[in-house]
Amino acid sequence: MNDKRQCERYSCNGSGDLITQNNGRVWGHLGDISTRGFYLSTFGPWPVNTDVRFKIEVEGTQICGTGIVATSHPGVGMAVVFKDMTDDAQHALSMVVHELQGSSERPVGMGLRV
Repeated sequence: MNDKRQCERYSCNGSGDLITQNNGRVWGHLGDISTRGFYLSTFGPWPVNTDVRFKIEVEGTQICGTGIVATSHPGVGMAVVFKDMTDDAQHALSMVVHELQGSSERPVGMGLRV
């Protein structure tokens, strides 16, 4: 299988709250995160290419921004790729990933191609 991931993913403890342009909303468990996106475990994932606003909390840090659904697996979850974040949110993401890099010997995760 060809692995198209562009960044290492790290397992993490967290949650996510996502909203679509039509105010659809979904919550879920954060399975993993990278500098490029995250995987949200949820029973009702949205279709690929859905634009979202997100608020995730990972390892005690809140990160907000916009993204797009990259993969969707009914009854399992969805991968979201980051589109836009403030400088503060980008800095918070970098700090979280840096902490996760230091806490594991190798990257792991449940998400797909993020």
